[in-house]
Amino acid sequence: MIGSFLSMTSKKITPTEKKPPRSFFGGLLCGLLTFVLLAGVFEGICRTGWVDNALPLRSVGNYHTQFETKWFKLEDYVRVNGGVDVILLGNSMVNTGVDPEVVAAKYKELTGQDVRIFNFGVEGLTIAPMSDLAQILVEKYHPRVIILYTEMRDYIAGNGDDVTRKFLANAFIQQQLGNPSIEGYLESNSAALQRLLPFRYASRADFLDTYILDARRFSETTAQGYEADRQTGENIDTLPNPADPNDAKTFALFKNYTMDPGRIADLESILAYKQQGTVVIVTELPTYPTYYAFLENASDQQKYQVDLQQIVEANGGYLLPTVSSDLIPLADRVDNHHLNFKGAPIYSALLGGQLADLCTLQQVCLLAEG
Repeated sequence: MIGSFLSMTSKKITPTEKKPPRSFFGGLLCGLLTFVLLAGVFEGICRTGWVDNALPLRSVGNYHTQFETKWFKLEDYVRVNGGVDVILLGNSMVNTGVDPEVVAAKYKELTGQDVRIFNFGVEGLTIAPMSDLAQILVEKYHPRVIILYTEMRDYIAGNGDDVTRKFLANAFIQQQLGNPSIEGYLESNSAALQRLLPFRYASRADFLDTYILDARRFSETTAQGYEADRQTGENIDTLPNPADPNDAKTFALFKNYTMDPGRIADLESILAYKQQGTVVIVTELPTYPTYYAFLENASDQQKYQVDLQQIVEANGGYLLPTVSSDLIPLADRVDNHHLNFKGAPIYSALLGGQLADLCTLQQVCLLAEG
């Protein structure tokens, strides 16, 4: 027994072997795979629409959140309705001045055609970035008709150039225009990234107020892209005063008015989509006469209208006459060039009638025959 014990204790006892530590690269790979898995799950959730209530806003990284509202509203509209027949293009005057639902209802009443119309009016955009936006929308959605709202400020050299540069600098916009990048690809295709991008400025002191405002404006923009303005203007019929600092800026803008050749080329590039099967109708909103009091010469307005008509017709477009400003009461305006929530339905019904006449009298219809 003692011998057995001695023989047992005489055996070499080896310490327990330690497992080699996990390599740095192995841990990194494991973490990367976990991240990819979680990102894939979140991407899948974002594509189902379950997060609409929790994260109502989406972004493509553009500084212009109102443009992003229109982009995603149109995307949703096309998905629900199977396409879009007519896209309205223009600035803030279009955004708050034209209700596509009213236009479509009036047009159907007069022609029997049930047409899908979307308002893509974006604040601050002139004809320059609008020509790029038109390219993106035509190539992506192939509308039957573009109704382009333009005005005299569109053709003033230098006007809105800062907005244009910031708007077009966005990687998403460049991706749509055929200038690809990894950033632009992700902003264009990742639903998860689009839900997270609205929080990229979360460290700013005004972030919460800005986010709430953007969310409210998104919710108040209709499925057809119309955003009503609840304000009622004052002193709209009062002539502008050159001594007023605010008015002085606009007087300076309109001084020596001429149509810049580069801006005319932007208009012509939009009219050229006729060659791809998209009809382009050009028109203006019914601004109040005091708006044109900023012009140095009253004859500049008439010359502009003559020149505009020649350019549009020479490039195969259709110029729709501007509705008389007398048909929109002062109480139905925000100022001398924006309509409010009462003026927009009035104008939209009148526009629906004009478009119906264009179809009946000139066979330029919002829907293709057959």
